[in-house]
Amino acid sequence: MTDKNAHWTDGVLPGCLGMLGFSGTLVATRVAVFDFSPLTITCARIVMAGFLGLAFLAFSGKLRLPDKRLLPSIVMMGLGLAVGFPFFLALALEEVPAVHGAVVTGLSPAATAIIFVARGGERPPALFWLACIIGFAGVFYFAYDAGGGHLSLADGWLFLALLSVALAYVEGGRVSGELGGTTTLSWAMALLTPVALVVLVWSVADMDLQTVTAGSWTGLVYLGVVSMYLASVFWYRGLAAGGVARIGQINLLLPLVALGWSALFLGEEITPTAIVCSLIVFAAMIVCLKSRTNRRIA
Repeated sequence: MTDKNAHWTDGVLPGCLGMLGFSGTLVATRVAVFDFSPLTITCARIVMAGFLGLAFLAFSGKLRLPDKRLLPSIVMMGLGLAVGFPFFLALALEEVPAVHGAVVTGLSPAATAIIFVARGGERPPALFWLACIIGFAGVFYFAYDAGGGHLSLADGWLFLALLSVALAYVEGGRVSGELGGTTTLSWAMALLTPVALVVLVWSVADMDLQTVTAGSWTGLVYLGVVSMYLASVFWYRGLAAGGVARIGQINLLLPLVALGWSALFLGEEITPTAIVCSLIVFAAMIVCLKSRTNRRIA
């Protein structure tokens, strides 16, 4: 059934807030990997978000386990968002700068749309796909230019990271329409927390935490509290309200916003190519947001 009352602005505000929160992920990860391993970063993110999620579930009276039919999607969302994406991203950012990571993972909106259509639920019009292809091309050229036309093992890790987060967006978006974005996210993190806590303790057993810099601690806390939980809360609200394939295109702006953060905090240069690509991607995103999708109402 098509939602005839849907407006193109549905889900845009929370989606944009989520994107802004995510935009600091690469810079924070790039800083955190100076002192923490990818495994430690991944587990710490889950544990911080898990405790925040449990607090939300307790205060909202939603500690009852969701219906069993929803659990596979919730677990897949958690594994993609909290395990696959941060782990592969941290592996890549040990070798490449934050800007390089941003432009490659900027392909996640296209991956999200394709996976969601394959899973069923939305059938965007031809105009949507045309704008998506243009945005994809803009981000791809940006990535090609930033990487000097070379691919490395880090690009492979980044590719796995974007597939992980795209799958998480799709599975989380499907469940969020029924449970609500915050409840879905909170359960996904809570279910992963016990194992993550054990692995986290093991991963830092031989570390001298007193030598960790303030910057690395700040980056780690940002990744767990803002990027992993608060930004995700807004993002999944946006996906539930505006549609996964359509709102997912907001993340086309993420690599360009992340570029700004990288220039501000890491001193990386903003090139003319980045400015041109940002205009192309922004125009494509607006077209995607205004295109109607046939969303089914449960």
